[in-house]
Amino acid sequence: MAAFVKVSSFEEGQVIWSKGSKIDAWRFIITGLVAASTESPTGMLMPISIYGEGSWFGEQSIINRKASYADFVCLAPTDVMSISGDIVLELMETQPTFALYLTRLMAWRVQKTSEMLMLMKFGNPCLRVVMGLSLFAEALFYHSDRPPTIGFGLGVEIPVKQKTLADLCGVSRTIFSEFVQKLAAAGWLTISYGKLEILQLPHWHKFSNKQRERKFNDLNPTIEELLKELKSDPA
Repeated sequence: MAAFVKVSSFEEGQVIWSKGSKIDAWRFIITGLVAASTESPTGMLMPISIYGEGSWFGEQSIINRKASYADFVCLAPTDVMSISGDIVLELMETQPTFALYLTRLMAWRVQKTSEMLMLMKFGNPCLRVVMGLSLFAEALFYHSDRPPTIGFGLGVEIPVKQKTLADLCGVSRTIFSEFVQKLAAAGWLTISYGKLEILQLPHWHKFSNKQRERKFNDLNPTIEELLKELKSDPA
């Protein structure tokens, strides 16, 4: 496989693939952070998946042989390893274990993406901010490409400016700051030097799973309701 692997570097803000473009390689994040984003009803980009170190991405378009469904944008300086899409398809045909892994991975991601799209498109600003932060908590701590199989630590820092985070959540900087301050006051975040650190990760993980199951007519929670849900026992 080594002969087919390429390593590339991207700057913060650089687009790896644009929506509608051809994805011809499966990519693995060595260092950095990538968001798969789509346009909101108001014309702003919003994240539907966040990929951190140790995550593969791009398999859906390769297997379906369709154009990219989202813009894949680097949120930080990012180094990736790439394997040609043709090699991925060949492995799917010749390696049953690999095919099973990739099929399960894609099924998990499709489910998460559809649920997240509903939340981020139709949820109120409060829900979009808290769920946007939970995406980062997942991606930065245990990778966003599978259910967690390792233990949780105490916290993880988001290496992205708050203005960028607000844009990704589809809200103004003022609204984003309002909810971030309330989350910090309740002990779910710390704020320092313009950066955010997410605390009590097991609670965020359980919260994310619960929110993805929200009913279509239940997308207007208050910040007090979301704080209460975050506080529930993560066991």
